Amino acid sequence: MTVRWLAPLFMFLVGAAGAAEPLDVVLQGGRIIDGTGAPARRGDVGVRAGHIVAIGALGDAPARKRISIPGLVVTPGFIDVHNHADEDVVAPEYRSAPGMISQGVTTAVFGVDGSLDLQMFRALKRTLKASGVGVNFAAYIGHNGLRERELGMADRPPTEDELGRMQDAVRAAMDEGALGLSTGLMYLPGRYATTAEVVALAKVTKPYGGLYDSHDRDPAFNLLDSVTECLDIGRDAGVAAHVAHLKAVGVHNAGRSADLVQMIDAARIRGEPVTSDIYPYDGATTRLVAEVLVAPPGSALAAALRHLDDPATTEAQRTATIAELAPLWRDAIGSAEGRSTVQRLSEHPSAGVFSWIATVGYDSLRIIRSSDARLAGRMIVDLAAERHQSPFDVLADLLLAQGTVIKLTVGAMREDDVRVLMKAPWMMFSSDGREGGVAGGQGHPRYRGSFARILSHYVREEHVLTLEEAVHKMTGLPADYLKLRDRGVLRVGAAADLAVFDPDAVRDRSGWDDPTAYATGMSYVFVNGVAALERGVATQANAGRFLPFRERAQPLVPATETP
Repeated sequence: MTVRWLAPLFMFLVGAAGAAEPLDVVLQGGRIIDGTGAPARRGDVGVRAGHIVAIGALGDAPARKRISIPGLVVTPGFIDVHNHADEDVVAPEYRSAPGMISQGVTTAVFGVDGSLDLQMFRALKRTLKASGVGVNFAAYIGHNGLRERELGMADRPPTEDELGRMQDAVRAAMDEGALGLSTGLMYLPGRYATTAEVVALAKVTKPYGGLYDSHDRDPAFNLLDSVTECLDIGRDAGVAAHVAHLKAVGVHNAGRSADLVQMIDAARIRGEPVTSDIYPYDGATTRLVAEVLVAPPGSALAAALRHLDDPATTEAQRTATIAELAPLWRDAIGSAEGRSTVQRLSEHPSAGVFSWIATVGYDSLRIIRSSDARLAGRMIVDLAAERHQSPFDVLADLLLAQGTVIKLTVGAMREDDVRVLMKAPWMMFSSDGREGGVAGGQGHPRYRGSFARILSHYVREEHVLTLEEAVHKMTGLPADYLKLRDRGVLRVGAAADLAVFDPDAVRDRSGWDDPTAYATGMSYVFVNGVAALERGVATQANAGRFLPFRERAQPLVPATETP
């Protein structure tokens, strides 16, 4: 008796049972891309009680709602493995996660870059359980948050008691469903930690099968060594290592993507479970030049910049603060003495002060918005050479001339480096972005555009990936990494997280000049069987939930389908 012979019988039984209990929704006549990387196939998808209960020919199955989708693709909902929207979805205006839903993202990973300590981890879960949230979420416990709570911004090793309390917090978070440990070793105070300190914390997650997610320590100046440290931590702690938003940043790292691929391939051949993610842009985080230079401590300018960085600052407040920056900077660098002071602070920051210039270097800075169109896309070091100026003086002059119009990516990279990494079989996709923070032209287009850009630019226009490959990197691959046994693959028994779209119409609309526009082209998005997007219009349903990490979750029984 073959499975193929049994399939029609199975669907007959589904239909018979459905006579008493109709399906909630049938998506009929679409093209199924199931998230495994397998070729697309025709079929209907039946949903009941938040789960996929039937796949095949469901024309005769009783259903409360039947949606005809000829010409559209049905996929699992996308999974964003590196997302900062936990800063925003706690606010009512972003609770339904419109930036994610408009792209087909139904699950996000929070607590990245080491951000959440135990109290923050618990508060996030508690708040979103009470308020509801538009997407499912999982979360890491964060090294930076834990370290700051114990040591503040002290540049020293923790005492035995301090380390023990951090380990206890990691253990508590794992008991409460955390994915593992995340770090932000490029940021403060994470950069003050030794590798051994991070290993000691990551080891706590091992009995849980936990994960280690790393924003590497020095990707601009020591790229390969920084990735090597991530791999070493994973191996020494006995856990899976994940290199967050991998990229070859800066002029001097151009072409190093091939080295990164070779390094991770070698680790995987040794049996180390190493993975990574990437966002589909040739520039990392964006900043106004007014945010890149370091203001004199205690000044009104320094206070305004702190307010701008505060996650609690509203969009209206952020817009008002940005408007104040230009005149404050004119006062700060209008004299030779003031300019010299700001240059020193920016290139050699005081203890406890973060500086983008000191962290990534001038050769990582590229102009992405300017009132002079001729400057868009230019590297700061190239302009400095042409103008016979220091790179700092170029930035200062641009700031005086253009105020808060002039904007940079502080992580410029080459497009061909992006493509090399994108095609690696262990590479997933992420946004590394947040719902808000785009007022006044701030922010990066990646949050509201990453997943749509993959589908429109890199699949449809550039043919870097096939549609099936791209969907796998957005669904099945991250679900396997995160051990989400009931998500990421379209099969019977899985949670009904679904994206339905026209592959010829989906498009990112956010850009360097204006990162605020939402993606278009998604027709329907379902989160746990509830429509979050219908005919391209957001329903503002908050059907998402916390997904606790469970290493030993049972895999689904393989689906039985009609031929």
